[in-house]
Amino acid sequence: MALMQTTSGGYAASASVTPAGALSPSAYSGMWQDLTGAALEQGVARLREIWRANALYRLTLEGPMPDRVQVNPEDLLPRRLEEADAMFRGRFRLPGGTVTAKDRSIFDMEAPNEVWAEELHSFAWVRHLAAAGGDAAAEFTRKDVGEWLDRYSRGDPIAWRPHVTARRLTAWCAHAKLVFSGVDILWRSYVLRSMANQARHLMRTVHEAPDGEPRLIAAIGLAVMGVALPDGAQRLHRGLEATIEELDRQVLADGGHISRSPEALLRCLLALQSLAHALKAQSQHIPDEIRSAIDRMGPMVRFFRMGDGRLAVFNGGGESTEKTVDAAVARDDARGKPFAFAPHSRFHRLTGGPVTVLLDAGGPPPPALSTTAHAGALSFEMSVGKERLIVNCGTTLLRGLEWAEACRATAGHSTLAVGDMSSASILQVGMAAKLLGPRMLMDGDVESRRQEEKDGTVIEAVHRGYLARVGLIHERRVKLLNAGDALFGEDMVVAPAGDSRARRRSSIALRFHIHPDVRASLAQDATSVMLLLPSGAAWRFQCDVASPTLEESVYLGSGDGVRRTEQIVVTRETHGEAVRIRWSLREMPRPESAG
Repeated sequence: MALMQTTSGGYAASASVTPAGALSPSAYSGMWQDLTGAALEQGVARLREIWRANALYRLTLEGPMPDRVQVNPEDLLPRRLEEADAMFRGRFRLPGGTVTAKDRSIFDMEAPNEVWAEELHSFAWVRHLAAAGGDAAAEFTRKDVGEWLDRYSRGDPIAWRPHVTARRLTAWCAHAKLVFSGVDILWRSYVLRSMANQARHLMRTVHEAPDGEPRLIAAIGLAVMGVALPDGAQRLHRGLEATIEELDRQVLADGGHISRSPEALLRCLLALQSLAHALKAQSQHIPDEIRSAIDRMGPMVRFFRMGDGRLAVFNGGGESTEKTVDAAVARDDARGKPFAFAPHSRFHRLTGGPVTVLLDAGGPPPPALSTTAHAGALSFEMSVGKERLIVNCGTTLLRGLEWAEACRATAGHSTLAVGDMSSASILQVGMAAKLLGPRMLMDGDVESRRQEEKDGTVIEAVHRGYLARVGLIHERRVKLLNAGDALFGEDMVVAPAGDSRARRRSSIALRFHIHPDVRASLAQDATSVMLLLPSGAAWRFQCDVASPTLEESVYLGSGDGVRRTEQIVVTRETHGEAVRIRWSLREMPRPESAG
C-alpha cells in the first residue's frame, strides 16, 4: 500500500489488487453452480421489484396501525459529534463516500454508489445526532424522516432491502425520542403506520438479504420489531427463528464471525445484545441459542482487543472505539485473561509484559462471504501498552469503493508479498464478477502451530497462496518473549523440489506498516529503523540480510479517514532458491535508565 499524490494535492491509493492473478470462473469447485444460481436470483429479484412497485403490493402491507413504540432498543455503535455537526451543515460522510446537500434534501442528491445509498436509507447515522441531542437534533431528524417518507414510503429497490429496512426501523425505535418527541398525533400516526408496513415487508423478505452479516442483521431487526411494535407476535416468532438459523451458520464455535472480521463480529454482537435487551424489557424469553451465541462472541471480542482497548484491524474491519468495545464485553462473565488461540477463526494472540500481538493464521472465508475479505495471510498487529506499533492498513469506505478494494491487497498488510501479487486472488472483471461480486479465494489452506517455550511463545505458520501462480510457499515464525521486550521473526520463501514455476525471477517484499502516531527514522548506518512511540518508549527494527527502507503508507483503521504514515520494507529476489529473512523488534532502554 502506497500513496500517490493527486493533482489536487491529496492522496489516493496506488496499491494494485492482485493484478497478476485474478480469480477465474474455474478457480474453485462450485463456481458455475454459484453463477447459475446468482443469474437466476437476479432474474427473480427483478420480477420481485416489478411486483413490489405495484400499488396492489402496497395494499397487502396494510394492517393494524400501532399507537406507540413499546421499547427503545439499545444503540451502542460509535457516535461522533463531529459527524452530527457535518450533517447540520448538509455534509453526509457515510461509508461509500461523502455527499453535500446545501439547499436540497439529502434524499434528492445522487448517491455515489449503492453502499452509500444503503447507509443513507438505514438511518444508522441518527446515532450521531442523538449524541448531539437537543431541539436542533430532534428537528433535523424529524425533517429527514419526513423527507424519506415523502419519497420512499411506497417502496424502493435499495431503501426497502431487508437489511436496510431492519437497520432503519431499529434506528427509528432506538432514537424514538428524536423521531417523535414534541410532535402532534398526526405525525406520530404517519410514521408508525409506515413502520408497521415496513415491518410486514421485512417479515416477507428477511431471507432475501445478502448472505452473511446483512442477513443476520435483517433477522435480528425483524425480531426487534416483534417486540418494539404492538401486535408483533408473528414477527417475533419469525425473527427469532431466522436469527437462530443465521447464528448457527455464521457464529463459529470459538465465537468468531464467519467473515473473520473483528469489527463485523462486534457489530453482530451489539445487534444481538440489543435484541436481548428488547426482549428482556418486554419480559419475553431469550432463546438459549441467542444466549449461547452472546456468551461465545463476547470473549472473542475481548480476544481481538489490542492494548488500547480497541480492535485489531483485519479483514475489512476497523478499530471501533474503546467505549463501544467496552459496552459489548461489559456483560461478558468470563473476564479473565483472553484465550490464546481461536481454532475456528484461525487467529493467534500473544502477550508478554505490556505487548500484545495478533496474528492471522487463516485464509479467506467461504467464497460467498469473502467479498470484503482481505489477502492478509500471516499478517500481524502489535501494540505496546496502550500504543499501537505495527498495524495493517485497514480499510475505508469513506473515500469510495476503489479505496476499499485497494486495501484488500497483501501490500496493505504487515506480512510478506511476492511481486505485485496478493496471497489470495480476487474476482474482478467480467460477468462472473458482476453476478458474484469481488469474491476472494486462496489456493491451499493456512496451517499453524503454537509452542509455549520457557522464555516466550512461538507461532509457526505457512500458506501456499503463491504456489499455484509462481511455485513459492511462505513460511513465518514469530516469537514473543514473556517479558514483552522483544519480538523475533523469521520469514522464508521456499519452492517445492522440481517445481519449474519457482525458477522465474520473483521479487519479495516484507512489510511492516507503522502506526501513524509512531515516529520512524533510519539509523545512521542504514541497517536498522528506530521507532519512537508517543509515550517516549523506543523500539528498534533490525533484519539480517538486507538494509530496510522506509516508504510511504496509509492507515485507515481508526475511522478518521486516511492518515499518512510509513512502512518498513525489506526486499529480496529469488530465482527459485529459498529466501530467509530474520528480523527483530526490540525495546530500547530509555535514556534516563541507560547504562
